Amino acid sequence: MPESVLSQLKTFTADRLDLDELVALATFGRQMRSEYEAHQLEEPEWLDVQLKSLRREIHSRNADKLEARRREITSRLDALKTPTEKRAELLKEKAKLDKQLAEVS
Repeated sequence: MPESVLSQLKTFTADRLDLDELVALATFGRQMRSEYEAHQLEEPEWLDVQLKSLRREIHSRNADKLEARRREITSRLDALKTPTEKRAELLKEKAKLDKQLAEVS
């Protein structure tokens, strides 16, 4: 028998779920919270804990995805640089390192 969405929300393991499943669980959890509020019922403590965990995991995975894309773009831009541009960047970095070394010596 398939696990109910409520059971999944109560016991989810982040590393077993993809981003879409995490978002779906968070949506279900927020709907539950809204229903508790609409009926003026006290929200179970586990619901708040799980929603915070879901929010953190979704945020973390999204940040990882954005960072990976950023690295990909940076890599592609570096590949498009001319040798003159690469040389200028290396000279600039060397000058900065020389200055830092002079300050610590």
